[in-house]
Amino acid sequence: MKPRLEAATRKLTALSVTAYSNPHSLFTWPSNASTDRLAMSEELLPMAGLPIFRELSDEQRWRLGLLEAVNFFSLNIGGERELMTGLAQRLYQGRPAFISRYLQHFLHEENAHTVVFARFCLDYGGLIFADRQLRFPREFLPGEEEFLFFARVLIFEEIAHFYNRRIAADQDVWSLARDINRYHAEDETRHIAFGRLLVEEMWERFAPQWNTDGKIRIGQYLTRYIATVLHSYVNPDVYRTMGLPSDVRQQILESPHWISLAQESTERVTRWLKKIGAFEVFRG
Repeated sequence: MKPRLEAATRKLTALSVTAYSNPHSLFTWPSNASTDRLAMSEELLPMAGLPIFRELSDEQRWRLGLLEAVNFFSLNIGGERELMTGLAQRLYQGRPAFISRYLQHFLHEENAHTVVFARFCLDYGGLIFADRQLRFPREFLPGEEEFLFFARVLIFEEIAHFYNRRIAADQDVWSLARDINRYHAEDETRHIAFGRLLVEEMWERFAPQWNTDGKIRIGQYLTRYIATVLHSYVNPDVYRTMGLPSDVRQQILESPHWISLAQESTERVTRWLKKIGAFEVFRG
C-alpha cells in the first residue's frame, strides 16, 4: 500500500469520527412535501429538453420533480445496498487495519444515507422504485473482481455527487431536498477521495498482471456500467406513473438535453479513469 493512501485514509477516518451523526434526528420532516418548490432542479430533470415538458401544468411539473427526486434517492438506496453488502464482505479480510477501520465508517455512513433516502421516498412519494440493474456472474482475472467493485462504487458515487452538489446549491429547490443532497454530498466527498486513491492503487498493483485483451475487457465493462447507471436515471416507471406517452423515455435518451447532461455528469470520472490508464487501451 502506498504511504499516501495510508495517510489519506487515516485522515478520512478522523473526519468521519468528527462528522458522525444520527440520521434519524438530522432533519425536520414536514407532514407533506412542499408544493411551491420542485424537489429536484428543473435543469436536471431528464424531460426538461422535450417539447412535452413545456406543455405540463405547474402541478404536473411539481409532481414530476417529486417523482424524479424519489427515483434519484431510490437509485442511491439500490446502489448503496450493493455497496453495503460488498463492504460488509470485505471488512477485516486480509486488508491493512487502517483500510478496514475506514471501511467500517464507510459502511455506517452508507447505511445512514439509506435511512434518510427511504424516509423521503416513502413519506412523500409513497414508494421506493425497484432496482432494475441486472447482474451476471463472470470469471475474473487476478484482482479484477476487487478492482471492479471499487471502480463501480466510485463511478456510481461520482455521478450521484454531480447531482447532489447541483441540487444542494439550487435555491429554487425545496429546502428539505436541498439539505438531504448537501448532507449526502459532504459524506460522499470523503468516499470519493478514498475511492480514487484505492482504485488507482489497485490499478497500479493489478493491471501489470493483465494482458491487453484483459484490460480492453475491463475498459469495456466500465463503459457499459457508466451507460447502465445513466439509463437508470431515466426510469420508465416515473413517466408511467405520470401517465405520459410510452415513448417518452426513448425521446429523452435521444434528446440533446439528456445527452449533454449525461456527458456533464460523467465527464469528471471518465477523465480520471483515462488519467490513471483504465481506459487507455479501450477501443470502441
